Amino acid sequence: MPDVFARLAREGVSVWLDDSGRARLDASSIDVHVRRGRVSGLITDPAPTALLRCLYASRVGTRGPVGGTADRTPSWFPAPAVLRDMGAADLRLSCDLLAPVHRDSGGRDGYVSVALSPRTTNRATDVVNAAVALRTRVGRPNLMIRIPVTDTTLPAISACLELGIPVQATGVFNPLRHEQVLSAACTGLERARDRRQRLSDVAFVMSFSPGAVDVAVDRCLELAGGAEAAALLGAAGPALARLAQERQERLLDSPRLRRLTAAGALPPRLLWLSSVPARSADTRYVEELVCPGTVTAVPERLLSAVADHAYVSGDRVHGRYDDARRRLGHLAWFGVELDSLTTALEQEAARRTRRGRIPATPVATPDTSRTGTAHDGVLPAAGIAS
Repeated sequence: MPDVFARLAREGVSVWLDDSGRARLDASSIDVHVRRGRVSGLITDPAPTALLRCLYASRVGTRGPVGGTADRTPSWFPAPAVLRDMGAADLRLSCDLLAPVHRDSGGRDGYVSVALSPRTTNRATDVVNAAVALRTRVGRPNLMIRIPVTDTTLPAISACLELGIPVQATGVFNPLRHEQVLSAACTGLERARDRRQRLSDVAFVMSFSPGAVDVAVDRCLELAGGAEAAALLGAAGPALARLAQERQERLLDSPRLRRLTAAGALPPRLLWLSSVPARSADTRYVEELVCPGTVTAVPERLLSAVADHAYVSGDRVHGRYDDARRRLGHLAWFGVELDSLTTALEQEAARRTRRGRIPATPVATPDTSRTGTAHDGVLPAAGIAS
């Protein structure tokens, strides 16, 4: 095992490969990374979505993600049934490559986390039905379903966990939302326990993107100008991540979660999305957010950089909570309102999910009209501590 990845493992950090956005899964590449001990999990897109992006880009001569609607699929695109079979085969192969990791880690790692089709609405019943259908089609216990968090998908997180489906919750930035998501996870695990599900088979992770925070905050700091503002550039993302871990540990120590872990549940973990803004050091988040019991998701292009020059110097999260609060407190001097900013980031993450679709023509406009309904309600933030 390469030294830096061995050090991360010794610090209790799991490294997952963030392969989202690729047209097709590269099984040989994944196999090499797993056998070398570099990665113990995979985050990917459903093949129909990723392949459609690739085909559309090549067709119209563009590169990168494309927004638009999924309801007007180009006539030249393969039939949905072909794509479903292709996607299931890709996911099945990836799950098999990671099966030894899943087995040896006792269900803690070895997952392939996949988003549902962009056609899936945010209604809880639609999310759950799509998750069950995909799990059935792939037929592997280490398939994890990625669910973007909104008011209406919180019950879907509970329902999937109740049915024994591992979940990755995404788009969480706000402390209140963090508590709501963990409460939803607890509800699902409690129901799974009552259904005699083996709780060690039902992993739950919640992802946090320090890069998204830094991009938004640094934009405000650059507008403010001055040496004091410049000194805070790049500080907000890691600081918020550290306070999220502090909050996570407080919630994990609640009677509710202690009862679940005593019944065999795996402790919910935070997952850091380690892609960095353009001007930042490429391995910065991997180095700054080393913390036992967390996951760091690294794009393939960054794995080599981590192996080459990442410096892992032990736990960089515990013992730094007061410093994180101090740094975030300074942001108010420059007009940065963190509550409104994190709420805006969550709303933008939800919008991106809804418009993660491909236009039939280059001028098609993003479809942001499809939103979930509110009838499913919101779980109480305080419910976690009961």
